[in-house]
Amino acid sequence: MTEFKTGDKVIEPTIGICEIQGIRLMVVDGKLTDFYVFAGPNNATVLVPKHQIERRGVRLPMTKEETKKVIASLKVPTSPEKDSPHNQYTKFREVLNTGDPLKISKLLRDLYILDQNNALKGKEREIMEMAKKFLVDEICYVRDESRTKVTEEIEDALRQMFKKKAQKEREEKKKSAKKK
Repeated sequence: MTEFKTGDKVIEPTIGICEIQGIRLMVVDGKLTDFYVFAGPNNATVLVPKHQIERRGVRLPMTKEETKKVIASLKVPTSPEKDSPHNQYTKFREVLNTGDPLKISKLLRDLYILDQNNALKGKEREIMEMAKKFLVDEICYVRDESRTKVTEEIEDALRQMFKKKAQKEREEKKKSAKKK
């Protein structure tokens, strides 16, 4: 089990960047339980049971090297899987809730492609904005850069990915046309 100490900055997938303010022992359902006390955004205090830390995906922030890998992954073309709108939305939420930057970057690429193809629904657009915000917030924190700069870098990576995907699809159409 991952152990954190007071003062550590951590990423809690549903909250974002938090600082551990300490550990509080509380009685829950008649049992003594240790809780991490997180100071989250907007002065929110959140209590997270120690035994749920890993299940909830709480982790240390990325390193600067890992942020480079995430940005690079945003440039890799992908093909979104087709599913029923409800199942797709549920899968998107599950990925977002993992807090895993590489999985979230894949989610963001899928949603960006759907958006560019005018196939993005309202709730999916909301997920796309949440995924982008999650990556922007953490990369800004790790690199100590402005939101504007990081947002532009992410959007540029997504445009490059979409351009590569479109180019590849055009080349595949030409090849299949020549075979006929």
